[in-house]
Amino acid sequence: MRGNQVSESLKAAVQAAVLRMLAPLVRLLLAAGIGVGDFLSLAKVAYVRAARDDGREKRGELRPNASRIAVVTGLTRAEVAAMLAADADERRTSERGRHRAERVLSGWWNDPEFQTPAGEPALLPVSGRGASFESLVARYSNEPRVTPILDELLRVNAVRRLSDGKLKALSRTYATVRWNPHGITALGEQLGEHCATLLHNLQHPGEPRCVRRVINAQLDPQYRPMLVRDIEEQVEGLADSIDDALNDRERTVTPLRGGREAVRLGVTMYVFEEPVVLETPEASRTLGRTGRKRSRTRKT
Repeated sequence: MRGNQVSESLKAAVQAAVLRMLAPLVRLLLAAGIGVGDFLSLAKVAYVRAARDDGREKRGELRPNASRIAVVTGLTRAEVAAMLAADADERRTSERGRHRAERVLSGWWNDPEFQTPAGEPALLPVSGRGASFESLVARYSNEPRVTPILDELLRVNAVRRLSDGKLKALSRTYATVRWNPHGITALGEQLGEHCATLLHNLQHPGEPRCVRRVINAQLDPQYRPMLVRDIEEQVEGLADSIDDALNDRERTVTPLRGGREAVRLGVTMYVFEEPVVLETPEASRTLGRTGRKRSRTRKT
């Protein structure tokens, strides 16, 4: 009985957490004109993919088991089979170019062969022997073509083409969220990483990943601009330091070094804020008296 009560309690907590996570996502869906019907279709696909991945990780299933997936998701076997057949894993395909561009940009900022003596990203010709964008792409990407990577970095303003044709790195980061297809992809990627980290810590409390949350839920609004400015400066400095250590060339697997297995490791930092209406002590006492009076009224 107690186990069932705990189970129901946890289920209620999960449902409440999901509703809170869905609130900003549904605002995105509404802004994009995606209704409940389309969302339910997406939810079904997500259930099937999650059950498929669970089978691979926990049961060693080389091929998805449609019958098992149907049982755990509540979908019909026909629905599951159709989704598995239609699933060309578009997410990984669409992100492939993005991740390659990230690797190239990171190499530019961290590999001494593509830096100035002062340690800054060097101005690179598009092609040629020695330090060039072509050789940078060859070292840090499996993409044999230079143009797709360059076009992507130019598009997000991480790189600028100078009047003499050379390329200049402008930003360390690629993951900029904008209201366009690529920006929405970045948004989904970052939300997915955040949720996956928190879920890992729930499932593996003995091996938690680093999570630190600092918040003042009653901040005086007049101090907000100053604090945001200071926080952003500190975050930028810390992020640059972590980037240098994380993407050190000696610790990075590249295609030219014969590496095939690698780990995707990173840190995300962001500032969040929302308005808060504080309840005054007088209002709290009034509410308490009202609640007690109503309680006594029901008893008589």
